[in-house]
Amino acid sequence: MTPKETPDGEHGGDLPEADAPAPHLPGPPPRPQWLDDEDEPAAADPAPVEEPADEPAEDDGRTQVVRQAARPPQPPRPSGGMADFTMTDFSRGTGTPSGEQAEDEEEGADRTRAERPAARQAQPEQQLPPLPPFPWAQETPPAASPQPPAPQPPAPQPPVPRPPAPEPFPYAQEIPETPKPPAAEPFPYAQEIPETPKPTAAEPFPWAQEIPDTPRAPAPEPFPWAQEIPGQTSGPAASQPFPYAQEVPGQTSDPRASQPFPYAQEVPGPGPTASPSPVAPHPVAPPPQVDEPWRQQPQPKRKGGGVAKKVLLGVAGVVVVGGLVAGGFVILNSRGGDSDGGGEDGARLAGKLFAADPAARVDGRDQELTGVAASGATVVAVGGEADPGNYRGVFVVSTDGGRTFKTAEVQGADGGEPGPGEVPRVVAGGQGGWVAIGNRPGGGAVWTSPDGRAWRRQPDAAGDVFGPGNRLTQVIGTDKGFLALGENSRKGDFSDATPAVWLSADGRNWDALTGSRIGVPLRGRVVLEEAAASGGTVLMESAHTPSPGKASFRRAWRSTDGGRTWSPAKIPAPKGTRGLRVGGGRAGLVAVREVQSGKSVFGQVYTSPDAARWKAAGKLAPSGYRQVRQLLSTDAGYAAIVERARDIAVSRSADGASWQDAGTLSASSGRSLLGASATAEQTVLVGRDPGEGDLNPLLAVRDARGAELPVDPLKIPGAFRPDQAVAAVAAADGAPAVAVGSTGGDAAIWSSADGASWTRARFSGGVSRPALQRLTSVAHGAAGWLAVGDGGGAPRGPLVMTSSDGALWRPADTDPVFERKGSLPLATQGAAAAQAGYVVVGDDGPSGAIWFSPDLKSWQRGRGVGRNDLTADKGGGRWVRDAAGGAFGFAAVGGMQWPGRPGGRPAVWSSPDGRKWRLQELKLPAGLSQGWLTHVAAKGNALFAAGEAVGSSGTAMLGYVSADGGRTWRPATLPASGSNDPVRVTAVTATPSGFVVAGTAGPAGAADVVAWTSADGASWKAQAPGDDVLGATGRQEITGLTPFKGALLGVGRTVAGSGEQPVLWKRPAP
Repeated sequence: MTPKETPDGEHGGDLPEADAPAPHLPGPPPRPQWLDDEDEPAAADPAPVEEPADEPAEDDGRTQVVRQAARPPQPPRPSGGMADFTMTDFSRGTGTPSGEQAEDEEEGADRTRAERPAARQAQPEQQLPPLPPFPWAQETPPAASPQPPAPQPPAPQPPVPRPPAPEPFPYAQEIPETPKPPAAEPFPYAQEIPETPKPTAAEPFPWAQEIPDTPRAPAPEPFPWAQEIPGQTSGPAASQPFPYAQEVPGQTSDPRASQPFPYAQEVPGPGPTASPSPVAPHPVAPPPQVDEPWRQQPQPKRKGGGVAKKVLLGVAGVVVVGGLVAGGFVILNSRGGDSDGGGEDGARLAGKLFAADPAARVDGRDQELTGVAASGATVVAVGGEADPGNYRGVFVVSTDGGRTFKTAEVQGADGGEPGPGEVPRVVAGGQGGWVAIGNRPGGGAVWTSPDGRAWRRQPDAAGDVFGPGNRLTQVIGTDKGFLALGENSRKGDFSDATPAVWLSADGRNWDALTGSRIGVPLRGRVVLEEAAASGGTVLMESAHTPSPGKASFRRAWRSTDGGRTWSPAKIPAPKGTRGLRVGGGRAGLVAVREVQSGKSVFGQVYTSPDAARWKAAGKLAPSGYRQVRQLLSTDAGYAAIVERARDIAVSRSADGASWQDAGTLSASSGRSLLGASATAEQTVLVGRDPGEGDLNPLLAVRDARGAELPVDPLKIPGAFRPDQAVAAVAAADGAPAVAVGSTGGDAAIWSSADGASWTRARFSGGVSRPALQRLTSVAHGAAGWLAVGDGGGAPRGPLVMTSSDGALWRPADTDPVFERKGSLPLATQGAAAAQAGYVVVGDDGPSGAIWFSPDLKSWQRGRGVGRNDLTADKGGGRWVRDAAGGAFGFAAVGGMQWPGRPGGRPAVWSSPDGRKWRLQELKLPAGLSQGWLTHVAAKGNALFAAGEAVGSSGTAMLGYVSADGGRTWRPATLPASGSNDPVRVTAVTATPSGFVVAGTAGPAGAADVVAWTSADGASWKAQAPGDDVLGATGRQEITGLTPFKGALLGVGRTVAGSGEQPVLWKRPAP
């Protein structure tokens, strides 16, 4: 918004700025790497358009732009948990650099401008301590030189390479020359959506946000928490009723119905329908018949839909697959389903066993829709859902013009379940099909669909062109295929950003044109704001800032070859006008400039069939008009999204000459409008809304007469899911078993006397806090119980709870020793107990952190024996992930990085008393370039530590064993799978007879459960957990293990297209 003292009289807005970061949603993409010239597509450079000489102020081809004052800088964000997820910036607003005021280019020139939200100023982000290498860290596909997440150091410091943490999201900024480690799989908690067609988003909206990528999943049965339909006879008890089922008004129960219609939103029709709109609601007419060839084609079937996936069990040297020897694993075939596994032994779905908080008022996850697009009567919206450690993609689709939505079917790149961290951000559709673009761990991602209902992610190579160093703002369909706009940065922080255009004929193969190769003049700072297509013409708007101190202005360009060459498009700009918005579609091309007449402001509309000939049309002047946010084209004309003093208004026109009100969207505090699209009868707006401690998706629909259609995104089955996670479990002789995790975004703890029935623990004074939180580790000692985890917030804070009996818990992180200093994150990752007391391990910015207590009452900070044993030098890093205790004292594991050396190294710390710690760097086995440790367990003086490593062939497991209480270590090898699929350790525990390791093997979206046992940590053999639950379709994980009363207890999750649930695994102790 322009400061009041500027002569420009354009009104600002009280609406929340579209690019304001969400506290827990994914943020700016990783520090991008420049696309080297030799890597760019070998397309011939277009002849640059001759830059017109500076036009006089009265020239109607130029409109000056004044940028609003910059927002105050925000504190650096950690890379690791929900607190680290910030929305990627898709804002299209551009202006003069922060702190500078635009000036008229010539003395006495009339000042005109288009005010847009100020682009967020890039801030150097250092790689922060990764989340606990828990199962919810996103797995990073094998990379030649991955980079471990680096901590964000204090302002003055340069980025510090950070440890491999369950990768917080593809956005953790990469530190130059520091490979990033494969991130652990995102959390087992994000419940995956029942398979349902996912929508494509219309034009990403002028302030669309950067994109991650999203997967899709088939939904067998509505899952144990399928929604109940009013009046429908209930079937077998669902493991979780799920409060989100959408009820269909007036529909009677019909047990014979072929489909329970769990996902239909209330469809307005004859009869009373409440509408907050000032316009009286009218019966909604059926959508017009539009030529959509794909609607006649049968929907593609999901690959391998009815086949259960296999369960892999590590075997030293041999693998048997239904009698076949494969090499390294036992692969057990079993059918998946919704059975709880039967019996007390084996795995069971545990959504009912680990009860949620009955008083919870929120679902405990941050959700948003970032893009929406329409083609004919098909509307697709895309976005994501985040919880501590995971960001999951979402596609929802409507085939009736936006009246009702369901979850789209989405497949991963391998045809199976979508992988974690694959999140779409923008979407476009047309006669040639649909495309969505977003992120995946380590790079960009592209999805395509023939009809908007069934999506498949393309191979990684398709998305690499949008990877680090690139920022995407919009994608549209053209007569030649698709065109995307954005920026490219050599430095990676976009302080040197140059415009970029991507072109594709099919959505799978993309050509990148950056800088001068685009073919438009690039004097000073140039940003490509938005584009629209009609017939064979593409209209593009650009914002230009010649140099500091010079006023910004906007230009328009036209292309008749799909965006490969451009020529000026002279949109009239009479004296006294300002700003520019462009749009278009089947009805033609349209542009709006603001005009101030006295104290009033209105939008002057211009229309054109080809961007070469323009004529003045009508005026956009609804009461309270401030500015046009977006122009849309429908099969029946045009729609405009208008910012007013107190709300957002929708206006519609058949010809651009006369405009009618078509609904409003209130400007509630904290609401962010991120995209809009329109069909012949409905306008669809998407974004995010503030909840009670979390963020909720915004999906608002208004019909052509302005009536509000009742669409609740949280009631779309499978699209968004409530938080219910069980992350770890522990037990001790004579004590109950205790499991920890989260429900509804708050820490949760359960105890059990028999391992079969579980009781929710109580918290003294309550545990609800402003940020989303989750407990991830628990330990028992002489004074009672200790549990730690992610306290959420930005930057992330600690979460530490204690209990004498496992039933009543109190916070311990109120002790000043756990107070965060400065703007760096302070993370608590693991807990352990020994005769001397208790330790908590984690990270303090780029350094490792350890706390000690002899009795769970008094706490002190542990110190390194050497100056850099725990404290990292500038440019280096230390991170501690897990700990174990015994008669020898304590041992902790994690990783380290030396300044100036690429990649992380496995590290262990030892202490006889928990107060002073000595660092030991472990040597990597041959063939591995970097690695780190994530889990450790102790049996007597024997210890086994496991983690991840990266080599020339991708990711691999890393293991070490110690027979002397952690003083000396030697490598230990667990059998690898017979395929190239990555194998990851998810839990380690000690039993009376040795050690047990649980892990996963296979593609990220369909990982198999793998387990090994060993008497000494050196030689290993298989133990088979195979059953209906651990062998079900999708991916399963065991993330916590403990011996308990002669049995082995495990907790984790199962995730499929139909949803997600906690899992309890119980079997005789090995």
